[in-house]
Amino acid sequence: MKAFLLICTFLCIFILLKGQEICTFRASDGEMIHYTKYGEGPRVVLLYGGPGYDVSAMQFWADSLSGLFECILYDQRGTGLSSDVKMDATTINLKRAVEDLDDLRIHLDEKQLVLCGISWGGMLAQAYAACFPENTGCIVLVSTLGPDLSLMATFTDNMNMRRFPEERDSLAYWRNQPDSDHSIMKRAFYNYIPEFYDHEIGNKMLPEFFRTTTLNEQMSRLMWTDLYENYDLTSTLDQYTGESVIIRPRQDPVPAEAIYQIKELLPQAQIIFIEKCGHFPDYEKPEEFFRILRKVLE
Repeated sequence: MKAFLLICTFLCIFILLKGQEICTFRASDGEMIHYTKYGEGPRVVLLYGGPGYDVSAMQFWADSLSGLFECILYDQRGTGLSSDVKMDATTINLKRAVEDLDDLRIHLDEKQLVLCGISWGGMLAQAYAACFPENTGCIVLVSTLGPDLSLMATFTDNMNMRRFPEERDSLAYWRNQPDSDHSIMKRAFYNYIPEFYDHEIGNKMLPEFFRTTTLNEQMSRLMWTDLYENYDLTSTLDQYTGESVIIRPRQDPVPAEAIYQIKELLPQAQIIFIEKCGHFPDYEKPEEFFRILRKVLE
């Protein structure tokens, strides 16, 4: 606990020097949740994927957007600076994650939230809009899954298909090695590489990603367990009638059917494609992606 507080103190000093501000609010169940403010202008809450990864991977999103917006880099419960919380099935679940976002809205004194999420972050944004449609101003969904998990098996098949033979061999090798920081990183590397359209970009970017971004495996396991039981927005998402934008990389291994499942429920949704790009447009097509993102958020 003392070490965690020291780390938080150091980060607060460092981030303030960079023009950012770490903030905290108390969720309705009493837990303390952290986020970082960056920039000035209309607020945008940035939601990262996983679930279980901290939001630090979206730092360069804030760098790109902060001239026009106040970016809220939100460490979801159980991740990053919000890791010092009780974690079990009663606290890490979809319902609680959605409630945390509405607690954030109340804390920010906002009538409505503008949410921008990638991958699992897009799923969480959909869930919030379905549960609190009147409290949602806009959702921007990047490389998102659909309103349920009916396409997860196809997503896994696509990932396996896109892994080069030597990458499959390497994944099998590292899965058979004893656990260590190095072997765990290698497993993650060969798990994620097929999410890139250009594997050479993945080879360059993934090692840096794993060095700078932390996965809370306990949070991830708990949330996925709950999602497989409770993530189904097919009867509720259509209650949201506000603005919706889907940014879809054309070669994302998430089946394209997912965005049309969303479109069926949200006919107002605008779909924007990015060509020759996999699951991470922020890494593979950053100039095009951030140009699109700035435009749809204005």
